[in-house]
Amino acid sequence: MKSIAFFISSNGYGHYDRCKQIASYLNSDIKITFFSNNFQHKKLGLSDNYEIIELEKNTIRWDKNLAKNKIRFKSYKEGLKEKSNYFKNYDIIISDNIVGILKYRPDAILSGSFFWKDTFLNKFGKNKLTYFDNNLLAKHNPLLLTNKYLEIGEVKKYTNRKQFGFGCPELPYKPYKITDTVFIEPSLNYLDSYSNFAKKIPIKFIRDIKKTDGALLIARPGGGIITHCVKHHIPLIAIYDENDSNEIIELADNVEKLGIGYKHNIKEKLNLDFVKDNSIYKDTQLDKNGYKKAAKFISSVI
Repeated sequence: MKSIAFFISSNGYGHYDRCKQIASYLNSDIKITFFSNNFQHKKLGLSDNYEIIELEKNTIRWDKNLAKNKIRFKSYKEGLKEKSNYFKNYDIIISDNIVGILKYRPDAILSGSFFWKDTFLNKFGKNKLTYFDNNLLAKHNPLLLTNKYLEIGEVKKYTNRKQFGFGCPELPYKPYKITDTVFIEPSLNYLDSYSNFAKKIPIKFIRDIKKTDGALLIARPGGGIITHCVKHHIPLIAIYDENDSNEIIELADNVEKLGIGYKHNIKEKLNLDFVKDNSIYKDTQLDKNGYKKAAKFISSVI
């Protein structure tokens, strides 16, 4: 039996959810293992058909780097090494989106639309983590699976990549008037400013992301949030703090460029009078089914 392991970034839930979605489309005769932190699979669950190898240490936690205003490079290396003796047991390892896995599995496939090394370089200047990851990428030139719509930074220049569209399935567009405003706080405590911003939203809102019909979503635009909005044709107000990562600021720009919402600097006053419905999606043509296509590709190379 062929085997695949997903090694997942410790930073929030989006990386875990993406791997979970891809795994759901893989053939049933493939043995699947997840390397993840407890808080991830505890909240989002996982099929009983998959094995979990729990990571006690963190690789990347952007919120903790921001809180201490320094790079936790020691934690990064410890998170990589913790279960490294298992890595040789799998035909393929998919790393989302931890470049450092290449130290132990030079043939690993990366998944993601940005490099953490760029995020740390942008925030902290020259540093050990960026140097470490840059050397691994230059030495091994791994294959990178990306969402072509969300690529930012050096990923856009990286040549050994396989592009897909949004992971979600294609659902028919249904026009609607906005009846509910939904605000979603970041899953980790990146910056207090996002919580404080919620107090200044000028209209009544709910916090239920499962509300899709008639919804307008206000959220920090991670890849998972954007994919959710694309799936359900929900207009997104992509809020960002100038002190957040370059990834989030660029993704907020991408939301506007794709025509699926509007970016908003949380330092500015929010006006929602111009968003009446989800008509911005009426003529939007975006490739979807990316998770299914990625799974098919992975199955072809195992």
